[in-house]
Amino acid sequence: MERVRECVELSARIRKTMLKFVDTCRFGTHWGGSLSEVEILAVLYSSIMNCKMKKLDYTQNDKFILSKGHGSIGLYAALAEIGLLCKSQIDSFQNNGSRLSELVIYDEELHIEHSGGSLGLGLSMGVGMALSAKLKNYSYNTYVLVGDGELNEGSVWEAIMSAPRFKLNNLFLIVDNNGLQYEDKFNDIVSINISDALTSFGWEVMKVDGHSCEELLNAFESYSINEKPKALIAKTVKGKGISIMENVPIWHHYALDKDFLALARKEVGADA
Repeated sequence: MERVRECVELSARIRKTMLKFVDTCRFGTHWGGSLSEVEILAVLYSSIMNCKMKKLDYTQNDKFILSKGHGSIGLYAALAEIGLLCKSQIDSFQNNGSRLSELVIYDEELHIEHSGGSLGLGLSMGVGMALSAKLKNYSYNTYVLVGDGELNEGSVWEAIMSAPRFKLNNLFLIVDNNGLQYEDKFNDIVSINISDALTSFGWEVMKVDGHSCEELLNAFESYSINEKPKALIAKTVKGKGISIMENVPIWHHYALDKDFLALARKEVGADA
């Protein structure tokens, strides 16, 4: 399937581009959660959302909110690879005055819809944007990516409860279910069945392999035509694609030194 192949190839390019951030983040950045979201971003930006169509106005242009704002380098790399962000801007990452901060900051020109410094706020904003579209008859959909650890925040559940009340079938929640938080496993901190909880509140829920572009594409295109908000629980691996980082909590935020960088570049097929 051509679209699946394109998403797989885009995912590979995103991981390669992410390693270009190493030169400007001497003290580390959030590798683990940025790598786990790559296929999700590739599928959304290449095949599901209409963001690449630059001539669309606000009322039509789909909205993406990275609620887990520490996944910034994944988003920046995705935007660069699809042409919404100039690749030369990568060199400014984390520099004083840069528009590319470690935690994403709202920037209309850079197609960043939400400031993600505080966890737990993105879905509430997504509910507001989706409700606005309903009330004003705008055609855009709103997509919100949260981390599973972010589900510990009470504000997320307030948004989860309100979305079905307003029949926001134009709202898509994607959970990056990589199973790890800053220092521990998700289930060892707050053990919940995410799917059952969302279903009980009135969401239409699907579960997929979050690194399978085919499963992600099929899921987004298989939701029912009803009044329920949509949720996709994407089972992922934190640090996916770089063996030293996969499922290792320390890589939530850490510095990639010279020896590790050589290995990482080899594994993602990047130039030395």
